[in-house]
Amino acid sequence: ARRMPSRFSTAGCWPASLRRRAASRRAPTAAPAGGPPAELARLPAAERALVAEYAAAEAEARAQPLHAARSSLIESGVLLYLHTAGGGAAWGLFESVRQRLDRAALVQNVARTSLVTCFVPILLVGGVVTAYNKWNKATDTVEEKFRLYFALALALYPSGRLLQWVETFAPLWLGGHIVGFASFFTWTLYTESDLMRSDRELEQARGAARQAA
Repeated sequence: ARRMPSRFSTAGCWPASLRRRAASRRAPTAAPAGGPPAELARLPAAERALVAEYAAAEAEARAQPLHAARSSLIESGVLLYLHTAGGGAAWGLFESVRQRLDRAALVQNVARTSLVTCFVPILLVGGVVTAYNKWNKATDTVEEKFRLYFALALALYPSGRLLQWVETFAPLWLGGHIVGFASFFTWTLYTESDLMRSDRELEQARGAARQAA
């Protein structure tokens, strides 16, 4: 059986318009008798074929065990946070054993490092980057851009103080962060996730799959 590129095996990676069209493809009850759904009928033949291919790929992916849970973890970013938390715990354990610390210090290093390495990407990747993209899109003039970047520059000072507190609370967090990200990217490479592949590579893979079909 041929294998579709990973981007085409998860509905959450598609544009919203294609998800709606694929959904209509999977729900032919709204279609006129003997024909495709009304929304698909208005599309060019090439787009209808693409929607049919996406719907078939999604149906194939949904048949796999734990597809819904796995897709939810990948699409929401929870998988990244789990890897960084696990990397923090592993690094805290490794350093505690290497330094021959007592049990209380070992548990503290594992718990604190795991907690920080989990919440740092949630705060910076999930929070700061999302807020910046929202504010950046809402500004247009040179004056508005200047105010935005000036405010961000001023925010760097309290951010530095926050990092000092993090270093005091969990001094092993940076090593745990590196281990966690290495684990996450290794996993995405192993599973051939579309996160590690360009659009051109995915399109070439889809074209090759079509020719082989």
